Amino acid sequence: MSMLQIRNLNKSYGNVKVLKDISLSVEKGDVAAILGPSGSGKTTLLRCMNFLEKADSGSMVFDGTEYDLGHIKKNQIAQIRKKTAFVFQNYNLFANKTALGNVTLGLTSARKMPKEEAREKGLVLLDKVGLKDLAGSFPVQLSGGQQQRVAIARALATDPEIIYFDEPTSALDPELIGEVLEVMKALAKEGMTMLVVTHEMNFAEHVSNKIIFMSDGIILEENSSREFFEHPREERTREFIRRIRRDS
Repeated sequence: MSMLQIRNLNKSYGNVKVLKDISLSVEKGDVAAILGPSGSGKTTLLRCMNFLEKADSGSMVFDGTEYDLGHIKKNQIAQIRKKTAFVFQNYNLFANKTALGNVTLGLTSARKMPKEEAREKGLVLLDKVGLKDLAGSFPVQLSGGQQQRVAIARALATDPEIIYFDEPTSALDPELIGEVLEVMKALAKEGMTMLVVTHEMNFAEHVSNKIIFMSDGIILEENSSREFFEHPREERTREFIRRIRRDS
């Protein structure tokens, strides 16, 4: 059985239907890249899956339990969020907390972990993303790439089963993108399950094992990364690949 299944998810803003009957599945250890042109619904899908937005209808099966997305309860959302993490495009770090403080806040406040235990875990995670030496630095003292790596360490702190990444490199200067992607590649090698909205085609082609291609609020094509890039089935997909290869 899949770790995560979404069935017939719909989302509208007023009269505009943004997501139309979306269904997908994620296996344990998958690194699934969600691709598609701007406005295709990629970020909205990710936000609905982690309840930052509320879907109008649809269902989610997570770890064997089924949830009605249109009528999900707060305690059910809390139950799912204990097993998931979200990395935002713009880091969303607390400006008044150090790098270490940002990583440990969820452990001490939400999980009631003793401060010293949380500190030790936080330092291990900052070391994992190459930032242990900057544990005492505040976000304003860090580059965008460093801030995003702190955000990834924070996501890892709760030992999630799956991490959602919403365009984690799109706010970064080009020279800083690589340091974030390297951390994500390392996580992929360790078997972390990840769902990644991204424009980084090299990551999508060579690190992810699955591509979910969206256009106009639907999943137009879902395939292995190799098949997607070498033998795209849809003309819209072929056009997208031609354009990004021409622009890269």
